[in-house]
Amino acid sequence: MKLGSEWFPVIIGTFALSLISWMNSILFNLPILFDVGKVIYFIALVIFIIIFYGWISRITTNWREDMENLNRISFTAFLGVILFISGFFFMTYVEINYEIAYALLVLYFLGYSIVFLVNVYLGYKLFTKDVRQNEISYALLVPAIALSANVILSAPLLPPSLPFISTYFVKIVYFIMLFSVGITFFQVIFIGSIAFLSHVIYKGSSATVMIPVGAASVLAINVLVFPSYNYLHLFYFPPESALTIAIMLWGFEMWNSLVALIIAVKHIKDKPSLTSWAYVFPLAISSFSDFMLYQETSLLVFKATEVAFSLAIILLYAYSLRNTIFVLKNKV
Repeated sequence: MKLGSEWFPVIIGTFALSLISWMNSILFNLPILFDVGKVIYFIALVIFIIIFYGWISRITTNWREDMENLNRISFTAFLGVILFISGFFFMTYVEINYEIAYALLVLYFLGYSIVFLVNVYLGYKLFTKDVRQNEISYALLVPAIALSANVILSAPLLPPSLPFISTYFVKIVYFIMLFSVGITFFQVIFIGSIAFLSHVIYKGSSATVMIPVGAASVLAINVLVFPSYNYLHLFYFPPESALTIAIMLWGFEMWNSLVALIIAVKHIKDKPSLTSWAYVFPLAISSFSDFMLYQETSLLVFKATEVAFSLAIILLYAYSLRNTIFVLKNKV
């Protein structure tokens, strides 16, 4: 069986289980959840190796086909996100030193290069290709979200979080982070508007309705990190302003999440497909932004939503895994 880039969300969905285990181990002071998250992390790495090998093998015969399909182009950006997430969890679960920090910095630049090139190529295809209606969906937002998802690895790797990276590279990465947020913001507006109209008029895949949640959440995470830029004395962003903007974005997350989850329940008996993974990874990003907001404010509403989303992620993961097994049985 040949594997395409549409299988990458399976990896990120598995990382999502590790994420919620880690977050809840901190929120509820349960070391056992930390250990569970660590085990899931290494399982996700194994799944990544298997799928990546299958994807590379597939490229040798179907590269041209993949590069003409807008959705497959978009999902290729997940490869960079997987590298960001892998690096973040390596810092979380494994001891880090000077050498490892710079190895992760190389991983960061590699992941960002992949995401940026995919993003530019998607833009080129959107402007030059005869686009079919069924190719216009929220899936086109994935490269935009992936671009700003670099914060997942960069923020915890750089000073003031860790002292290993030199000021020279810190300036470069902080510039990349700001640069990326600007691109993501406008792409979410322009591409998101087109995708919204396409979905409302033509009723595309219901699972992709959750993707804008990931867009708002990744922007909120970046905004919450903005005050750390003050470390360089080149920028100044007040923590209170960052928190205000992040909570405004959180409001949209809640609305879109509720709408998408209601739709998910309505379509639970649909024919099994891999598209159900589109419910999992945006909700994971949202739960992480809730976790950050709770750490910043100690308001129980953010803790409650993080716990609620954690439970939803487990249920949606089980549902998506069942769909994936069904798809595998029918293709093998």
